[in-house]
Amino acid sequence: MPGAIRIELLPARLGDCLLVECLREDGRPWRMLIDGGPPDTWPLLEARLRRMPADDQAIDVAVITHIDSDHIGGMIPLLSSDLASRIGDVWFNGRTHLPGDQGRARSIDQGETVVSTLTGGARPGLAAGKMAGGPLPWNTAFGGGAIDTAAPAGVVEVSIPGGPTITVVSPTLTQLHKLGAAWLKVVAQAQREERPLPQPDVLEPLTDLQALASRPTVKDTSVANGSSIAVLVEHRGASAVLSGDAFGPVLAAGLAGIAKARGLKRLEVDAFKLPHHGSQANVTGALLATAPAGNYLVSSNGDVFHHPDDIALARVVTGAPSPPALWFNYRNARTERWADPALTGRYGHTAHFPDPAQPDAGVVLELPVRTG
Repeated sequence: MPGAIRIELLPARLGDCLLVECLREDGRPWRMLIDGGPPDTWPLLEARLRRMPADDQAIDVAVITHIDSDHIGGMIPLLSSDLASRIGDVWFNGRTHLPGDQGRARSIDQGETVVSTLTGGARPGLAAGKMAGGPLPWNTAFGGGAIDTAAPAGVVEVSIPGGPTITVVSPTLTQLHKLGAAWLKVVAQAQREERPLPQPDVLEPLTDLQALASRPTVKDTSVANGSSIAVLVEHRGASAVLSGDAFGPVLAAGLAGIAKARGLKRLEVDAFKLPHHGSQANVTGALLATAPAGNYLVSSNGDVFHHPDDIALARVVTGAPSPPALWFNYRNARTERWADPALTGRYGHTAHFPDPAQPDAGVVLELPVRTG
């Protein structure tokens, strides 16, 4: 019997590139690709997609969570390639979806495409973001409109016949307003892909996780991060929060709104992809308390910004109702400390890494069917 949800975190360096499959007993799985990592992830992503079964190569939804080079870099060549014909719908908030005069100034019908929006206009070597049969389908599950929570702590659901139920957790309309005001600047910054050179990673001893977890929370002020599309995916009783780089308070409000609508005090989930690669600015105690999970996933090799932050993971390990499992798509000096037997023995958590025999495969979490 197949499981419920399979989440594959490809090794996308400092970025996100997730392949999510909602499995069914009969028929092909429903698939969602979330982000494409930075530009140098594209060859790996392309190879992975071309390894899909010859008789089943559909990608039902491709999600571009937000405009940032470590999320869109591998998506641009994908949407400009022959593989784009496999995609059923692209979920992405482009300029045309943003509130205010800027957003109303253009429309998809006037020729705007996903790729031209991502790049600020088609560049040499890139197609116009169209398939042979016409423009890429864009936010069709939302009537072609914006993807947001509709209101503070609102609940917007998409139910896939025979597949998952997907609930939008972020962004809010407020965050889209902010993106609209800074659109040109955000796109230009994403195109430049200006990143500091990797610096030596100074690792603190993980001796007192309670003390680490209680350190003051910094605030993420990135307009792009705040506009991230984040979703709750539920299928056959299993559930996963896939959060992009969304703000902790926005995620907490969205998840609390879902819990309230269901008459719950909190929304317990099976898996939670930590926002912003495990940054302490986004992984807050309030967020973790709103939607505690059994499994927490981190997508980052830590070579530039040294994610995941120890403070963030300390909050995860010490704040979970029961000892969680940590899933890393890279094994390195920063992440392997969380598998130290002395640490796991003290706090009870477990740590999981990619198969060393398949260094290009990332890490895979398979969630079982849950009944009752």
